[in-house]
Amino acid sequence: MSKELRALLQKLEQRKTEVRSFMAGDKLKEAEDMMAEVRSLQTQVKMLQELENEERDFVGGGGGAPLIGGSNGLETREDGELEREYTGIFLRGLRRQGVTADMRSIITEYERRAVMNEGGTNPAIPAGDSSILVPKDIQTQIHAVIRSLDDLTQYVNVVPVTALSGTRVMEKDQAMVPFGLIDEYSPIPEMDNPQFIPVEYKVKKRGGILPLTNELLADSDQNVLAYITDWIGRKSVVTRNSLVVNLLNGMTKVDLANFGAVKKVLNVSLDPAISLNASILTNQDGYDWMDQLVDTQGRPLLTDDITQPGRKLFKGRPIVVVANRYLPTNTGAGKAPMVIGNLKQLITLFSRKFYEIASTKEGGDAFRRDTTDLRTIIRDDIKTWDSGAAVYGMVDISDVV
Repeated sequence: MSKELRALLQKLEQRKTEVRSFMAGDKLKEAEDMMAEVRSLQTQVKMLQELENEERDFVGGGGGAPLIGGSNGLETREDGELEREYTGIFLRGLRRQGVTADMRSIITEYERRAVMNEGGTNPAIPAGDSSILVPKDIQTQIHAVIRSLDDLTQYVNVVPVTALSGTRVMEKDQAMVPFGLIDEYSPIPEMDNPQFIPVEYKVKKRGGILPLTNELLADSDQNVLAYITDWIGRKSVVTRNSLVVNLLNGMTKVDLANFGAVKKVLNVSLDPAISLNASILTNQDGYDWMDQLVDTQGRPLLTDDITQPGRKLFKGRPIVVVANRYLPTNTGAGKAPMVIGNLKQLITLFSRKFYEIASTKEGGDAFRRDTTDLRTIIRDDIKTWDSGAAVYGMVDISDVV
């Protein structure tokens, strides 16, 4: 963002503040007069932003200024500077140190680039408020924490979305119709395929509060960010794991008498294309039962996954283990849950990729306990895509429970 654009954005924010002040004082004539200048400034900002975008695209395409990755796969050094400035403002807001008009203009520009076509968040935030998007580099750290944990969403189809609601049209693998034969210079025929299914989503807001002691906030930026990213990462995994498990628990359950019935699901119940990419998701009891099974030669039926030490395979299909508290065993019947199939084909998680954070020293219990409370919000929705892509079995493991 150029100095000219930054100054223009700062001036725009000042005029907006004056309009609100006039309206609060019931000075509607003055507010209307000032709005004329606001509209003019907004037009100038839009034109200057378009001009700078065109100049940046020209430089990126012409091989001029060095590029280091970012928007549309490219990021100028100017973008890197904006990222650093925004991160510094984010930390100030987190500590409730106040956000100046110039800083608000940086927030406006950063969020405009981040969300681009989804409308963004309200840039006119009060001084000291940090209800803004988490910076990209901090989101990267959060994702690193998530990858280090047992995140079930790695096994399902995750679709990043920017809109709060919408529809995706998907096709079931086992019912796909081949492309038709086209003669030279012949028109492409329409394909009659009723297996296309619209999947509607509407992301829901989920969030939580993390009390931060003022002693922690007085610590270094690195320690503060490490603490926050670890908390957000772990909470995100627990939240989304519960979404996946709750959807699985809504499936029709099938009794499987023994391990032969498990093999029959892979060999017969599932479409071969789905079975080839299937996994077996079970709880700790189910895994313990499978891990003790041997063939007639006394060799374990499960084999080690040489690509991921500690993980087991059955006929090349990975075994995914979930804690008993998420997928409990029916101890009375001696049956453990075992979801067999392609979870990416079964479940789609629509995730709005941005985290939003706000902090307060006065709201909630923060004032009484002398803390700064951090509020984190994520937005997502989860849907069943192809119900025929997996079988939810209850396997008899009474001999080991």
